[in-house]
Amino acid sequence: MGTFLGMLVRMGAGVGIFLYGLHLISSYLEELAGPAMEKSLRGLTANPWAGALTGTVITALVQSSTAITVMTVSLVDKGIMTLEQAVGVILGANVGTAGTGVMAALPIRRLAPLLLTGGALAVLAAGTVEKRTGRRRTGGIKLAGALAMGLGMLLLGMELMQEAMVPYRSSPLLTRLLSGLGHPVSGVLGGAVFTALIQSSSASVALLQSMAAEGMVGLGQSAYIVYGQNIGTCVTALWASARLSPAARSCARLHLLINLLGTAAFLAADRVLPLTAWVGSWTPGNPAMQIANLHLFFNLASTLLLLPFSRGLVQISKNFSLLFGKKVLL
Repeated sequence: MGTFLGMLVRMGAGVGIFLYGLHLISSYLEELAGPAMEKSLRGLTANPWAGALTGTVITALVQSSTAITVMTVSLVDKGIMTLEQAVGVILGANVGTAGTGVMAALPIRRLAPLLLTGGALAVLAAGTVEKRTGRRRTGGIKLAGALAMGLGMLLLGMELMQEAMVPYRSSPLLTRLLSGLGHPVSGVLGGAVFTALIQSSSASVALLQSMAAEGMVGLGQSAYIVYGQNIGTCVTALWASARLSPAARSCARLHLLINLLGTAAFLAADRVLPLTAWVGSWTPGNPAMQIANLHLFFNLASTLLLLPFSRGLVQISKNFSLLFGKKVLL
């Protein structure tokens, strides 16, 4: 039990380092492009397709669909953006966040120590120059250093997660636990609950990639967990909107509705089409990249499927509270 607890601690450390690296990248890019990013979200969402493209690009740059979704909820709350504009951004954010999994699966993890060291030195040098001269001329160096450190932490976190699981690839306890996630319902629920707890689909997908790389989960089993991870990531926006306007709450519910419908569509498609095997055939012998491709394909296909019905999705979201006896009038 002690060694198993040690594995959980090491795995938790890997998840924590991964999350902090993601936070570094996201926060520095948000700080750099905050006003411009908000302006883009407002101005480049004339129709759902334009909104989806905007959401995809901005999320791919910031590396946080949660940040973009919460920002969208806030803009809807302030009346700066309508739900009709928000639906495209939310769909696009789902696509943009899948890039993190692809990056984490690339064979560049051994660069983590170099990136961490170089990034730390760049930030330290920038801070020293600023303190000595009193002039803020080193913003570019600091940004580059922070981004390098963030990427290094992402890769190091992935490495720690995978190394923590190596001794337990044949553990009977883990085998029983993971085999229970092979059913569609348990797999989706497990992915949703874990992602909701750590509030990051990127970290949740990275952990799943590490487990798959060690042969602990198969691609078919992983598919159900990936679908659930997309549902679990909606929790942050739902919490953020709890004390906001009815419009903001409708926006957060819209995020949940989109991911629920996407999951339902893929669960149904999996019954009649070999979708998972087809995606797996793109990168045979690379389980981590297979999961990254599956995550990307799921979100891209869901976006293309649901975008034509964006007005209907908005209307469902607006009237959702009828179930509780109170209509949302927007």
